[in-house]
Amino acid sequence: MYNERMSDAQPIAQSNTPQPPAPHPGHESVVEIPARWHPATKRMVIVVLLIGGALIFWISRPVLPLLVIAGMVSYLLNPIVDTCERLRIPRSLSTLVLYLFLLVTIILTPILVVPVLIRQLTELLIDVPEVTRSFLRFLQESVTSLPTAVEILGFQFDIAGPVTQLQSTVSGQAAVSIFPSAAQILDYINRLLVTTTNVVGNTAVIGFNVVGGLFSVLLSLLFLFFLSLYMTKDAPRIRRYVEELFPLSYQSEATLLMQELGRIWQSFFRGQIILSLTIGVVTYVVLTFLDMPGALILAIVAGALEVVPNIGPVLAMLPALIVALVQGSDTLAISNFNFGLLTIGVYFVIQQLENQLLVPRIVGTSVNLHPIVVLCGVVVGASLGGILGALLAAPTIASLRVIVSYLYAKLLDQQPSFPLVEAAQRRSRTSFYRRVIRPRPAPKEESAENAAGDRGLEIGDRGSDFLPSPQSPVASPQSPIPSR
Repeated sequence: MYNERMSDAQPIAQSNTPQPPAPHPGHESVVEIPARWHPATKRMVIVVLLIGGALIFWISRPVLPLLVIAGMVSYLLNPIVDTCERLRIPRSLSTLVLYLFLLVTIILTPILVVPVLIRQLTELLIDVPEVTRSFLRFLQESVTSLPTAVEILGFQFDIAGPVTQLQSTVSGQAAVSIFPSAAQILDYINRLLVTTTNVVGNTAVIGFNVVGGLFSVLLSLLFLFFLSLYMTKDAPRIRRYVEELFPLSYQSEATLLMQELGRIWQSFFRGQIILSLTIGVVTYVVLTFLDMPGALILAIVAGALEVVPNIGPVLAMLPALIVALVQGSDTLAISNFNFGLLTIGVYFVIQQLENQLLVPRIVGTSVNLHPIVVLCGVVVGASLGGILGALLAAPTIASLRVIVSYLYAKLLDQQPSFPLVEAAQRRSRTSFYRRVIRPRPAPKEESAENAAGDRGLEIGDRGSDFLPSPQSPVASPQSPIPSR
C-alpha cells in the first residue's frame, strides 16, 4: 500500500515541478557565459573615463590647492599617528589630540610672536628720516664728483652737458621747477576731494568685500583642517584602497613604487623642515652677534625662503644686505659698505656649511637633481601653481623620474630597481647606534669564533642528539645531519 501511494504521488510532484527541456540526441548542454566587451568598446570606455576625469579635474581647480596642502599636512603628521598606533593608542584618539595641539599652536604663535616682530620692525623703521638724509647726502656727493669727460679705448667723450644738468638738479639750483604752482595745488585739492567722495561712497561695498573675504578665508581654513584630519585618520584605508586598484599580479611592484615615491616626499619634507629651523636659528644667532637691526625678522625670512631650492638663500640675503648698507652696525666700528660685505660673507658661509654638512645627512640622495633642472622646475612650477608650485617642483620632478625609470624598465623587460626602498631596508637591519657611530670591523678570527659559537647554539637548540662528538669533525653546512 505504501508503494502504491508513492507511485500515485510521483506524477503529481513531476507535474508541479518544471523540468528543463531534454537535450537533443548528440548535443551537449551549453552554459551561458556573460558577454565580454569588444576591444573597441573597452577603448571607448577608457577614452570616456579619461575625458570625465579631466573634466572633473578642471571643475575642481579652486579646491586643488587646498587638497594638496591638506595632503601635505596629513603626510607630515601621519608618522606620529602611526607611532601612537604601534603603542596601542587608538588612531582616532591620537589624531584628534594631535590636531587639537596643532590648532592651539596655530592660535598661540601669532599672539606670542607678533609683538616681538612689531618691535623688531620698529627698530628697522625708526631711523628712516636719518637714513633718507644720509642717502641723499651720499647721492649728492657722488653726483658732484662725476667727471665731465670719459675716455674709452683712447677716445674721449664729452658728457659735461648731462652731468652739469644732473648736478644742478641735485644741488637744488633747479628746485624752482620742482615745487608746484598755485593752480597745480588747487587741482590736487580738487582731485583729493573727488577721490575722498568716491571712497566714502564705496565704503559699504569695501566693507562687504572685506567681510566676505574674511569669511571665505575662514571657511577655507576649516575645510583644510577637517580634510587633513580625516586624511590622517583614514590613511591606512586610503593606502589599501590605492593598492587594490592594481591587479593582483602587479600589487607587489605597485607597493614598492609607492614606497619609493613616499621616501622621496618624506625625505624632502623632513629635510626642509629641519633645514628651515636650523638656518633660521643659526642666522638669528649670527646676526644678533653682529648687532644687525631686525635680526629676528631677517632670520624668519631666511628660514622661510630655505624651502625654495637653490635661489632661496640668495633671496634671503638681499633684505639683510639692504639693512646692513642702510643702517650698519652699532657694535662693529666699520663702515656700512664693509658691514654689507661682511653680511654677504656670513650668508655665503652659512649656505656652504648647509650644503656640505646638513643637506647630505638630512635630505640625502632622495631628490638628487641637478641645480639647472631644479631652477627650471621652480620657474615652471611658479608659472603653473604660484608659490606652492615653486615649493613642490623638486620632489615632483624626482617622482616623475622614478615613474619614468620604472616604465622604461618594464618596457625593456628588465627588473625595475627601487634604490631608496632597498637602502631603507638595509638601514633597518642595523641599529641607530651602529648607523651613527660606525664601529671598527671585528677581526676575522673573532668573527669566525662568533660564527662558530652561533652555529653551535643553533644546533644546540635543535637538541643534544645532533651535537657532534668531540672526536668527530664538525660537519659542514652542506653535509646532511645524521639521523638517529
